[in-house]
Amino acid sequence: MQSQPDNSRTIFRIISWIVALMVACAVIFGSTFMVGPMFFGVPGLSDKITVMLNCPGAVSTSIDEGASTQTTTSPSGVYGHTVEITCKMADGSQKVIPNEQVALYSIGGMFGLGAVLGLCCAVPIMIVPFFLFRKPKNK
Repeated sequence: MQSQPDNSRTIFRIISWIVALMVACAVIFGSTFMVGPMFFGVPGLSDKITVMLNCPGAVSTSIDEGASTQTTTSPSGVYGHTVEITCKMADGSQKVIPNEQVALYSIGGMFGLGAVLGLCCAVPIMIVPFFLFRKPKNK
């Protein structure tokens, strides 16, 4: 005679997977928007990410930081500095990364780095239900 499947155990497994998925998503979201911006505190990291993404294989780089200027037309507006990165390639050519690209790649790189860190923490969370809620072995 065949035994009937245990529906309560199946429902428990589904609920545990949903909870693990929600926790993993929360970890990825939290690390992206909380830990990612903390990487701006590491000196030179955003410039290294920008160079790595824009000039792979560059022999040397030089960073030119401009003066702090007003970013809006409002007299009480915020101020910001300009950054321009020049990459020198092995063949002698140069590539200039303008301020707008430096800003986009720096911000995207920091949030992306936070997301990758969160993903590394979330993968073990998704593996836990495999070990905790296994099917019992038939004896």
